[in-house]
Amino acid sequence: MNNRKTITREQEKQTRDQAFYLLKKYTSFTFLDQTRLRYQGFLDAFVNQLKNPSLALQNDPDADFYQTRHEYEYKEFLRQMIPIKQGLALLRSTRYKQEAYNTMSRTDFIDRLFGRYADEKGVCKDPFYIALGMVCEYPGNSIHPSNHTALIKDIMIAAEMSSALGITITEWKNYDPFQLVNRNSLRQSQKWTYETLFFEPEWPIPRIFPDYLPSCPPYNHNHQDQIFSGGTIPTDGIWEPWFIMPIFKNTDPAKMAAKVGCPNYFLAGAVATEYQLEGTDTWEEVWWRLLWEDKRYLDGTIPAEEADYLKTRPPVAAPVFTSDKAFPGDVCPVTGNWHAPHMQGKTVRVEAGTIMPGSKINAAGNAVTWYLKV
Repeated sequence: MNNRKTITREQEKQTRDQAFYLLKKYTSFTFLDQTRLRYQGFLDAFVNQLKNPSLALQNDPDADFYQTRHEYEYKEFLRQMIPIKQGLALLRSTRYKQEAYNTMSRTDFIDRLFGRYADEKGVCKDPFYIALGMVCEYPGNSIHPSNHTALIKDIMIAAEMSSALGITITEWKNYDPFQLVNRNSLRQSQKWTYETLFFEPEWPIPRIFPDYLPSCPPYNHNHQDQIFSGGTIPTDGIWEPWFIMPIFKNTDPAKMAAKVGCPNYFLAGAVATEYQLEGTDTWEEVWWRLLWEDKRYLDGTIPAEEADYLKTRPPVAAPVFTSDKAFPGDVCPVTGNWHAPHMQGKTVRVEAGTIMPGSKINAAGNAVTWYLKV
């Protein structure tokens, strides 16, 4: 957290630079296009399994029923891709970024994987989805990325990336867990603060910065065009909150900077929010001053610095499964690496002719199945 009482000038600059970098990243074409690529990877694997069903599915008495259901689900997932592609196209072709972001927000892969439909259809225990990386160990813990593997985990990370955009551009109090100071806290943030933007290092989207971190623009000491809390933001871009105190009469930049909060991204037409002071539950009315106007993509190009965004997290490699499977206590039919989704995604090497390890039922009561990886 950017603690104004203990932070050094150098630390303050670095934190401010990092916040500015993240705000640009979370609203960028390159970052959001990564969500499309993750969703597309899931769809490619999905259709591959439809065309090449495992022996378990082929031998199931209800194989035709499941095949029909999975084909229907694939079409529904395809429909979810439409607003993502439309939103990305708009982001590259219009100055009205809100239209692009709103279009992308209409996608919801997660509800079909973990919502009411999924509960009714037993998606969690469906071998088709288990082969894609679905791991459900106990109720209430099924929608966190760390609980899944392969393509399902990739979908969860894509959803977290979309959520990062949503929180960045929102103008309302937000209750998303990763914006809390910790998961046992009831505090929430209206727009980012230094406290919320940098908490929880295990968050699925790593906060990794380039070797050369671009500098945040200098503090905006011009109060002529500042917007007071409750006013209307006139320009897409990154704005910085200045606290309403007599110190504004002092022209010393160091003292003025000490009363400035975390930069935030606003869309034109949004309401200038209050600001929650770090380390407190106090909402303060502030003056918002423009740091950087967002004119990206208006000339049809993508800024060169966005190439660094791709280095923050490599694509998740999906394991390739054969139709071979075995259960704990069975004689291993093939030497190789065997993967058990209901054993915390554990992979072990087992020699042909030896006994498959583990218990038939895990601690959550799910049947354990080993799948051969190739």
